[in-house]
Amino acid sequence: MSASWFRQQGGRKARKRAVSSIIATILLVAITVVLAAVLYLLVSSLTSGGVGSKPIGSAFAASRPTAGTCAAGSAQTLGASAITGGCKAGDFIYTLTVESSSVSFGSVLFEIKTSLGATFTGGSASSSFAVIDLSNHVAAISITGAAMAMTAKWSGYGLTTTAPSYSDSTPITNQHLIVIDMGSPTPTTNQGLAFVALGIGSYTGATNLLSLP
Repeated sequence: MSASWFRQQGGRKARKRAVSSIIATILLVAITVVLAAVLYLLVSSLTSGGVGSKPIGSAFAASRPTAGTCAAGSAQTLGASAITGGCKAGDFIYTLTVESSSVSFGSVLFEIKTSLGATFTGGSASSSFAVIDLSNHVAAISITGAAMAMTAKWSGYGLTTTAPSYSDSTPITNQHLIVIDMGSPTPTTNQGLAFVALGIGSYTGATNLLSLP
């Protein structure tokens, strides 16, 4: 065989090796991209509350806030079967209607925002959020202190004459009212404050801000 034939065969093998290297590189890049995409989806699902998280804004809404004063005889402590009020007598309060809800007590946290979007910190040791039934019996309460934001689930559940007990799994319904004790007899009207509910557990995000009068 001639020398030119061997040179041709060598050139073909070199070209084959070059094509194989290009294909291998393309495959490595594709695998890397796929792995990166999978990792991104996993991290995103963890930071957003997990796969299947639902927006709290589509499952819970409060409305019709009214301002007032906590009536004498109301209390923040729990233990009796018919505690009423869920606020400290004499404190300035807001009462909100639960407009719609498909969540349980363990799925929401409440917060008061300022006009600048920060947590309201003008509360006191008696500041709290309470949920009461239509008979004015306390279902759940969370005492917040100066910063009016729930950082954990409800600090206590009460007993009522209409239900054996309340717990994290008990549904919040439109048969409940929300009482917000601002922690002082001094009114906080016309300060641009707003109420918001935050989703936890299988819910995520926040409801629209509800302006307080």
